[in-house]
Amino acid sequence: MLNRDLRDLIGGLVMMAIGIFAVIYAQRYDMGQLQRMGPGYFPIVLGSLLAILGFFIALPALFREGTKVEIQWKSLLWVVASLLLFAGLLEKLGLIFATIISVIASTMASTLPWRSRGILAVAVATITYLIFSFGLGMYLPTWPWSY
Repeated sequence: MLNRDLRDLIGGLVMMAIGIFAVIYAQRYDMGQLQRMGPGYFPIVLGSLLAILGFFIALPALFREGTKVEIQWKSLLWVVASLLLFAGLLEKLGLIFATIISVIASTMASTLPWRSRGILAVAVATITYLIFSFGLGMYLPTWPWSY
């Protein structure tokens, strides 16, 4: 079992688990009918499709050999740290600065030059601001002085 394609096997099983969870959780809502869909219709259909796709990814992985799975601990640490930084800094520094710091932290495990990291951070912060403010119409503090 150790020489099986663990990447696809684990990925397919995770997809199946998420899909099954969505279907079970969406049972709380009214399903409705095809002509008049209820709030549970869309999550149930998408969860079912996700579980089926996960099955079709995981099943063939049982019968083929794969490469050894290596976890890149440094990358994992920096990405988790960037998420925690964003969550902790959003209220204190605002959306723009928290996003910039988070993007720079998440790229620390890469070999990007600092100039590219800065450009990427500013671009992601700008896109994030546009999506949340104008696309979704959500109010998030943009700057530390926005309160």
